[in-house]
Amino acid sequence: ISEKEFLNLRSEWLIKNADLKLIEEYLIKNQVLDLHPKLTKYLLDQYLSESDIESACKILSKNLEPIENEYLSKFNIYCLIKSGKKDEAQLIFDLKKELGFKDEYYEKKINYLMGYSEEIDDTISEKSILDFHLAHRTNSDFIFSPNDNTSKIIWKYLSSSNLLNSVEKVDVSKL
Repeated sequence: ISEKEFLNLRSEWLIKNADLKLIEEYLIKNQVLDLHPKLTKYLLDQYLSESDIESACKILSKNLEPIENEYLSKFNIYCLIKSGKKDEAQLIFDLKKELGFKDEYYEKKINYLMGYSEEIDDTISEKSILDFHLAHRTNSDFIFSPNDNTSKIIWKYLSSSNLLNSVEKVDVSKL
């Protein structure tokens, strides 16, 4: 079995067991956030779905290696902005754009958070929990009505963030 297959098996096993503290310890101790993007994304998304952005950003702040993965890099830029490190976030964002990064939705949200735009983009993306969170954080009048097609992780985020109007229909224990 190749090293890549072994890393995938390890990631799958850690995700299956869902021990967030163990995953966090493994990723930080070994400085392999970018080497295990699926595992890192799982961990960050789980924290974000629980409205625990602080824990998610703390993981990224402990990373000493460059982040190549697009999703992890976007998450890192957001965390830098959130922690007041706008200059560092802008530098990384500009470098990513120079290397061909294009995501109009994300750029609109980041430009608003950086203070470059005062226009609120009220579009909501369910493409990822990060995109959904950015929609929530950049629109003070955020309203979202989930449906049967809404992913479980977004349901969990809505529940954790007290954004559900009626929880009688939702069994959050299965989320």
